[in-house]
Amino acid sequence: MSQGIKDTFPPSYTESTGQTHAPFRSNTPRGQALLDQLTLTRSTHIQSMIDTHILPIVESQASFGIAQTTIAMLPSDIPLPAIEEKSEFSFDTASTKPVEVIGFSSEEEPKIVRLEGQMNRTEFWRVQAIIEELERALRERLNASAVLRNPTRPISEFEEPTRTSRRSLLSRVMPSLGPEKKSPSGNPEVGVKQMDNAGLVLVKARLEELCLRTVNEFGLFDTMARQCVIVRVDARC
Repeated sequence: MSQGIKDTFPPSYTESTGQTHAPFRSNTPRGQALLDQLTLTRSTHIQSMIDTHILPIVESQASFGIAQTTIAMLPSDIPLPAIEEKSEFSFDTASTKPVEVIGFSSEEEPKIVRLEGQMNRTEFWRVQAIIEELERALRERLNASAVLRNPTRPISEFEEPTRTSRRSLLSRVMPSLGPEKKSPSGNPEVGVKQMDNAGLVLVKARLEELCLRTVNEFGLFDTMARQCVIVRVDARC
């Protein structure tokens, strides 16, 4: 088509406005997107740890009537001996464990969980915000669990939240008594039990340096001090 004939056609919309369509770009700053991804990754991994390692142990303890459970989660970068199958030529005996935690009483001997994978290195669990998120998420899950919920029992007269006092009833008949006055000190009356709105299950999580004892390939004991995640659960029943 010649230049003269082309000039006879009206200009296109793009040419008339002088605008071009730029590729779509997200308005979210890269820094905020990075924080969102970090938060989602941490939360997803913590929920996975709760479902895979913590809840099965706690619910197993509850099935045997044990209300208190202590779990020691060992990060994946701790140099521990591999778990090998026992044979007649092995140094291991029935009473020897691949790894033990030293310093706990026999009544509070923790259940050991050996973590695996890049996400479970000490570098990940060293962050205080992650430990706090683990504690919060586990507390919410356990207090919503039907396994650890206290059985239904009748409410006593001291626990009725909407119990009306005798003076309030009489003041309706005899206005001269006036409304019921609270204690000057603000303390609750003797014999009236205040309702505890806290959760039924207590959860504590922290990063703690533990002394670990392992057995080397020659059947000798080795000890090391490493940071591990300690989780304590108390059903208070």
